[in-house]
Amino acid sequence: MPVAMDWETPERKVIRITFMGTWDVNDLHRLITKRNSMMECVTHYVHQIYDMTGSTSSPSNLLSIMSRAELPSDKKGSLIVIISASDYIKSIANIMRTISPSLFDNVHFVSQVEAAEEVIERASQAVAG
Repeated sequence: MPVAMDWETPERKVIRITFMGTWDVNDLHRLITKRNSMMECVTHYVHQIYDMTGSTSSPSNLLSIMSRAELPSDKKGSLIVIISASDYIKSIANIMRTISPSLFDNVHFVSQVEAAEEVIERASQAVAG
């Protein structure tokens, strides 16, 4: 399976999504459905780490998922941290940010897993703060 996802910790505060090899928008549609289902099982914000380190390609029709990319309404403050995104993925995210700023305000790009965890930790501390 080119996209795997599961809870990062038993507290269910972070979902880790790992992309491996070649994947397509159908994989993203399945991911969004599962992500929303997972998020609806908890009452707190759920941050997401998209690890693209093992991704070898990206579909050319990524903008087609835009209408489904919305988070559940009670999870709007959740962060999305993308690890090792290609320039293409970053460009598409910037286009999506222009079209739907509220959806993509909380998207961050990093190069390593540790940096993703740091972004989420800092955001969590600021909220608890």
